[in-house]
Amino acid sequence: MVGVLTTPRQGSHYLLPYGRDARLKKEMTATAKAHGIFLFFFYPEGFHMGNDTVVGHALQMNKRGTEKWITGVFRRPDIVYNRLSYRKNEVQRDIHKLLIYLQNHPQIKLFNRRFLHKWEVYKSLVNNSSTCDLVPETRLFNLSNLDLMLHKYPQVFVKPMNNSVGKGIRVVRRNRAGTGYEYKPAGSDNKWKSCKLIRSLYLNLKAGMTDSRQYLIQRGLQLSEIDGRIFDLRAQVQKNGYGEWVLTGVGVRVAAPNKYVTHVPNGGSRADYDQIMMRVCSGYPRCLKNLEVQLIRICNTVPTVLEKALGMNLGILSIDIGLEQNGIMQVIEVNSKPASFDEDHIRQRHLEYLNQYFLYLSKS
Repeated sequence: MVGVLTTPRQGSHYLLPYGRDARLKKEMTATAKAHGIFLFFFYPEGFHMGNDTVVGHALQMNKRGTEKWITGVFRRPDIVYNRLSYRKNEVQRDIHKLLIYLQNHPQIKLFNRRFLHKWEVYKSLVNNSSTCDLVPETRLFNLSNLDLMLHKYPQVFVKPMNNSVGKGIRVVRRNRAGTGYEYKPAGSDNKWKSCKLIRSLYLNLKAGMTDSRQYLIQRGLQLSEIDGRIFDLRAQVQKNGYGEWVLTGVGVRVAAPNKYVTHVPNGGSRADYDQIMMRVCSGYPRCLKNLEVQLIRICNTVPTVLEKALGMNLGILSIDIGLEQNGIMQVIEVNSKPASFDEDHIRQRHLEYLNQYFLYLSKS
């Protein structure tokens, strides 16, 4: 039995799935059933630690041969896959307590216990000799680091440690005359705001932050472009039926005109990886092979380094990768709660590997 820990919709803890949520859960259930796995979904409040029973919901076939969602009481699952959607949920006292309980339970295998933080990911990768060259220089946000980074690089990104989908990111650069600085939200096509002094720049940036200690400064990558718009890569890696990391698939996300983030909610669009790489390389086999080698290296080394450094069992990750204009790939971000791919072939491969990994965990 596999229990998938999910986030309830606002308003009720036991509302049954509908819309896109129901479609994705139905796909998960069907693939699990084909592997002989019973899959159900539950919210944090549904797990009773006193007797290890769980109130959750599952897809059931009725007498008419049609499927419907039901709410029921299930026994303790053998495996729990944490798919809580928001960081704010995981830090709530009761939910944090539940995750610790599940992690330490001798008869439950839990994986992807929590969200990853950008700073811990960077430190883990930069401090390992096999991955240190895969990440752009990153420092904690403060006045001295901002001054240092803008002296080293013409452009930097100031980003929150814990936000996702590009929220709160500012792009900062020296102006063309070299007499000051300018900045704007990375996901906006607003005009640049100017500052002459580094301290003024620092104070203006800080004024827009809830807690400046939770922000980072990252070297601005000189990303490759397609039709005048920057793009990056979103690779998904996960463990297979042997507990080995494999590449599930790669998608391309193209930014909207004049924007510096590629996330679809910020106006970005999807593109086919093979087609975009063919255009970038103008069809040259040596160039294509070089990009493939870099991609495989990232997908083989980053997950294993993170697991060891963080002491956490991870079963699935998405890796945001920037391809710079000089042909070098850099890891922008790693996410332990990847959103579902819209590309059907990647999503189906993901479900197949996921269930193979469930079976592996059940035997380990």
